[in-house]
Amino acid sequence: MLNLRVMTLNLGGGVKNFTGSPEQSTGKSQALAQLINEIKPDFLGVQEVAQYIDADGGLHSMIERIKIDGNFDNHFYGETLSMKKHMQIKKDLMINGLFNDWWDWSKGNAVFSRVPFARLGNPTKVGVPRNVPIFSPLSYEGTRDTDPRYVILTRLKQDPFPYVMNLHLTTLVGERGDHVWSEVVDAARLTRSQQMSRVLGLVEEHVLLQESPLILMGDFNAEIEEYSLKDMLERDHQFVHLAPQEKIPTHVSAGAVDHLFFFPSRRLVSYETHIINSPLAHTISDHLPVVADIVIE
Repeated sequence: MLNLRVMTLNLGGGVKNFTGSPEQSTGKSQALAQLINEIKPDFLGVQEVAQYIDADGGLHSMIERIKIDGNFDNHFYGETLSMKKHMQIKKDLMINGLFNDWWDWSKGNAVFSRVPFARLGNPTKVGVPRNVPIFSPLSYEGTRDTDPRYVILTRLKQDPFPYVMNLHLTTLVGERGDHVWSEVVDAARLTRSQQMSRVLGLVEEHVLLQESPLILMGDFNAEIEEYSLKDMLERDHQFVHLAPQEKIPTHVSAGAVDHLFFFPSRRLVSYETHIINSPLAHTISDHLPVVADIVIE
């Protein structure tokens, strides 16, 4: 049996950009460190985490801060967007970075673990997570519609050697907010279904057909009733949604879009999931953390 506490959190509304004052950045970092040390996850997946290199070559990285402040021995950063690869004049952050003499800025997803990472094919040996593209636009136009999307795939070096995937699926301009367009909503749901199909295709042969344990986490930008989750994951592939006891939104306007899933159900002994709806959590991001205690056979 393996007991794990896993946590997912999108930092998008909090510290990803490093555009606030030093006092604001320090305050957010300290709040995040306090939250992590209160929850004490064994495995943490974050989305929209960022870092930049200043004019003197100094690295300012939330990844490093989380690793140090959270006392994680193992971490991996999967870049999805950067100034060097995707410089776009429509992106204010990149223009500001240019005139602040940043050498580079990037954002992406990251995983942190107290259990060592294993090789995907040989879990008895130490390995490195992989950052796999699931959506690559023809060109980046400075909007969320053309944000590249990736999934981090890793495996834990502790019996029964579960695989873990951390992802962030697409949302489109006009899908939410005060001016919602029905055709945009339909396009966004179709896009997420296509991305989920690629995620499932990635692990179909080597994980799902082998019925190896798999934890799937992240910001899906979809509520549980959406086709990509309810049908593709739960109905067609028998993933278990680790449903939180609290029936509340995880994002201020998008709803309950941050999730944890497990496969296969027969390997899941028990679980208890919570949305951390504390004043501290609200100071860090516009998303709330989702945390699950799981026991794997």
